[in-house]
Amino acid sequence: MHAKSFSFLPEGLASSCGAPWLSGRCIKQTDRRTTEPHIHEKGQIFAVGSGVMSVMIQSSYWLIGPGQFLWLPPGFVHEACSHGAITGWSLYITAERCSSFAHKPFVADCTRLLTAQIERLSQDAKEAKKYDSFIRLAESFWDEFLSIPRHSVSLPFPADSRLKRIAEALSSTPADPRGQQEWADMAGMSLRSFIRHFTADTGMQFSVWRQRLRILHAQERLARGERVTDAAAAVGYESLGAFATAFRKGTGYSPSAYAKRCRVSATDQMQR
Repeated sequence: MHAKSFSFLPEGLASSCGAPWLSGRCIKQTDRRTTEPHIHEKGQIFAVGSGVMSVMIQSSYWLIGPGQFLWLPPGFVHEACSHGAITGWSLYITAERCSSFAHKPFVADCTRLLTAQIERLSQDAKEAKKYDSFIRLAESFWDEFLSIPRHSVSLPFPADSRLKRIAEALSSTPADPRGQQEWADMAGMSLRSFIRHFTADTGMQFSVWRQRLRILHAQERLARGERVTDAAAAVGYESLGAFATAFRKGTGYSPSAYAKRCRVSATDQMQR
């Protein structure tokens, strides 16, 4: 990863402010990259300008595309993977500042104002002469951030060890054609018990969960530049028509439109 670091409080002035509460870095990379499981003592806002990033925590899987951000509270063990080239920002909020904010991760859409604020803050971070205006802009950014509607678009993973084993197997091979009875057998459950427990554990029926998993994996592949036909086959769809229908239902885009969207920056999209 090629990252340009910046601080939201210019070096040498932090002590005069009393609370250097926001810092981070601009991100620009050209290749796919995966991080090992790690943890932050601070809250993290990961905003994507172009490309696609996936983040996995113990109980959920998130996919963040252009013009979106993920809020990750302090103390969450997580791992991340970029799917091809990506640009964006990784911002860190002190635990004190975010103590009264959301204690669960969520994804939301960046507004034009929020994106502009992030870009301006990253450009002006080293200019000490703009210190007062810089702090006002950071506070304005925080107000805008707090007001943005949140989405619940994660893929929940079961906590039950038997069901978790099934979820991990499908995550490794989303095209696996085995039916529910075979998965129930693998979990050591009756079919009825498997269906009931999976729904109770994840809040989703197994068939719905598996389709969402397939679409998420297809999104990753399309973001990496794979052909639509290859992405469809890799996640278990023999019919392009069925794949396109399921993909549009899950994302609101056709597969080809989504692939194009991943190559366009968030700023360009907002100006359309």
